[in-house]
Amino acid sequence: MDRLRAALARWGDRLLFRLFTAGELARARPGQARPQRLAARFAAKEAVMKSLGVGWRGVGWQTIEIRTDPQGKPTVVLHGSARRVADDLGIAEVLVSLTHSGALAVASAVALRR
Repeated sequence: MDRLRAALARWGDRLLFRLFTAGELARARPGQARPQRLAARFAAKEAVMKSLGVGWRGVGWQTIEIRTDPQGKPTVVLHGSARRVADDLGIAEVLVSLTHSGALAVASAVALRR
């Protein structure tokens, strides 16, 4: 979380709009917990990239969107290149879990084949 805070201090909104979709930024509304919410979504995106087997350079940050359903469950929506990679691998769905507390944000992702 400290790394994200430092990066935001250096790059500001430019970094936010590179890493997160408009929906993700809206969900992590301004307030005391915003850095934790954004760090958890960042960790979730990285976990999704790894579950697709591509890492940071295989797909763009904006092609993976972490949403929240009406019950509060995080969901993954893949767009563009991330969707193509998943389709090529036969991945039907990616499940994600995320948490944040204090100075930590953690996420895990599991890609499910058809």
